[in-house]
Amino acid sequence: MEKTGTVYLIGAGPGGPDLLTLRGAQLLAQTDCVIYDRLVDARIVEMAAVGSERIDVGKNPGEKGKTQPDINALLVKKARQYKSVVRLKGGDPLLFGRIAEEMTTLRRAGISYEIVPGISSVQAASAYAGIPLTERTVSSSLAIVTGQESAGKKDNSLQWRALAKAADTLVVLMGRERLPFIVQELRKGGRAASTPVALVRWAARPEQSVLVATLETVDSVLAKHPAFTSPMVMMIGEVVRLREDFQWWKRPPLAGQRIVVTRAESDSSDLANRLQALGASCVEIPAIAVTPRRLKANAEAALAQQLSTYDWVIFTSAHGVKALTALLARQGKDARAFGPAKVCAIGPKTAATLEQIGITADLIPSNFSKQGVSAAFRKIALRGAKILIPRSSLAVGDSFSQDLRGKGAVVSEIPLYDTTLPQISKAALRQRLGDEAIDLVTFTSSSTVKNFIHLLEQAGFDPRQILNGARVAAIGPQTAAAAKEAGLAVHVTPRKSWTVDGLIQAIVVEHSMARTRGMRA
Repeated sequence: MEKTGTVYLIGAGPGGPDLLTLRGAQLLAQTDCVIYDRLVDARIVEMAAVGSERIDVGKNPGEKGKTQPDINALLVKKARQYKSVVRLKGGDPLLFGRIAEEMTTLRRAGISYEIVPGISSVQAASAYAGIPLTERTVSSSLAIVTGQESAGKKDNSLQWRALAKAADTLVVLMGRERLPFIVQELRKGGRAASTPVALVRWAARPEQSVLVATLETVDSVLAKHPAFTSPMVMMIGEVVRLREDFQWWKRPPLAGQRIVVTRAESDSSDLANRLQALGASCVEIPAIAVTPRRLKANAEAALAQQLSTYDWVIFTSAHGVKALTALLARQGKDARAFGPAKVCAIGPKTAATLEQIGITADLIPSNFSKQGVSAAFRKIALRGAKILIPRSSLAVGDSFSQDLRGKGAVVSEIPLYDTTLPQISKAALRQRLGDEAIDLVTFTSSSTVKNFIHLLEQAGFDPRQILNGARVAAIGPQTAAAAKEAGLAVHVTPRKSWTVDGLIQAIVVEHSMARTRGMRA
């Protein structure tokens, strides 16, 4: 008998990873293949195991794409190819998700499957709009219906007039296109014109928006908001009035902003995570590949042995800390090898990396840059002082080290890692960037600027077209200068704190000011 894998039919929930179930996340992390729908958040897809095959089977309403039979056949094919296949469906797979068709196909093919429920858009709309679907003094019954019935259904005419009074609360999914007809039928069925209606678009997502009307006014209210389209959940009933008391959710400050975050290939992006927590949709582009360098065996042994003889060890990045720590480990040594040497960290991130190996930085400049380090050392006598700078091979001999030598210091620059252009295919880059407009691109170093431009050009893209209309945010003056040299106009730079914290604050302030200007216009 032919061996097959297992298909996991997982509800991806209504939005980002924070509303995905723990079971769903665990299965994604070990899957061989993930097949996902249009409304599944890209961050959830990114949670799939490294190297797993990722297949988009979604399509926009009215567009041609993979049919349900195509998807059914694909599930069988991949289950025979892989041990674990995840089928990601928006919301809850058992609620208008056509899951019965997929289960039937798998059962007939002798393929095992597991269902992992998810938070449906119904639950999400209710919770994030502050509208309880039931409340014992107002609503004791609930009906959930679709506004779009299957053409293959034997009796494809929902009894809207009967539904009008069948339940206290009525929830309609996928009803935007037929909304005038639905409202008309409900009123003919005896539902009062004054019955409150709530329309929730993109429930539980940062860009969520809510309109409140009545059955009598909902058409005119929607006419004033032409952009209020699918996906939309409609809630009808007296429970909608409770929103006045119970609404708690506030639109985050960066909602609707699509931001490209450039970063080192090996780094998880704290910046992207924090921007997403503020409502932004982030596209992470690895713009730097950090490759450790090994010195000759005798040179590594000498450095580990002589480290304590330096007066200062200056780290200009967290990568330098990691590279030197790895070198010491190869020599059977740890942080104790620093001995009496004082340590300078260029900024909080580098200082935090030092803390992880048990070293507290003796000096962190007020301005987190090489210029800030130079300024801090102007107040320190350096004539004859021995200084070690573990750094990138590209930075050896720059003006920073020359400044220190100008003060009489004996500077040893040891290249312990290389920063190069990451290897990313044109297809992968295109998939990450997508077709939606980019609102902002962030740069946290001069290298991220240069490499991002090179990546685009290397893949055959015109940076001006990709960044058409996008604003540019640079973490500090040096990075801003590199962006301007590359022909980019810089719109956001922290005034004082050249850190991730400062950059985020500057982005939020700039976006808030831009929105205010737009509203005045």
